[in-house]
Amino acid sequence: MIEISLKGRGGQGVVTAGELLTKAVIAEGKYAQSIPFFGGERRGAPVSSEVRVSDKPIPLHRRVYNPDVVTVFDTTLLEILNPLEGIKENGVLIINSDNPKKYWKNTYYVNATEIARGLGLVVAGWSVVNTAMLGALVKVTGIADPELLEEAVMEEFPGKLGELNAKAILLGSREVRALD
Repeated sequence: MIEISLKGRGGQGVVTAGELLTKAVIAEGKYAQSIPFFGGERRGAPVSSEVRVSDKPIPLHRRVYNPDVVTVFDTTLLEILNPLEGIKENGVLIINSDNPKKYWKNTYYVNATEIARGLGLVVAGWSVVNTAMLGALVKVTGIADPELLEEAVMEEFPGKLGELNAKAILLGSREVRALD
């Protein structure tokens, strides 16, 4: 089983990212669950979504405490929270950053904000970075088939919005880099 912790702020699409990833994994014939966690429902508040993926049924139905992968949609969270708490020894960190720092030994980065803005994926001034981050996550981990992820996005967001989000997945996948 692989456990993933998606960390971001309200308005960045963190909860939707967990749901989309789960849909893509289930379409592959695997088992998955998405568990959103947030406090006050307001734009900008810290939000997390935790995802489990397995080839076998998943008996756990609780938060993820020792993730294999942590994605951070907003680096300011690294200053106020400890998103790396409990990460496994060989865990992977994927951050949205235009000026990345090595926060963990296995750190990857992508400028998902730039991707979202370039595609016009902005709502009320907030860049919706979820699909670009999912593209990076899938590229780094191989956890889901990118085509099935795009299908899940197109199903969730039909039309032009789905096309833009599918493009964000592709760009996130292409632009993610390891930080040495």
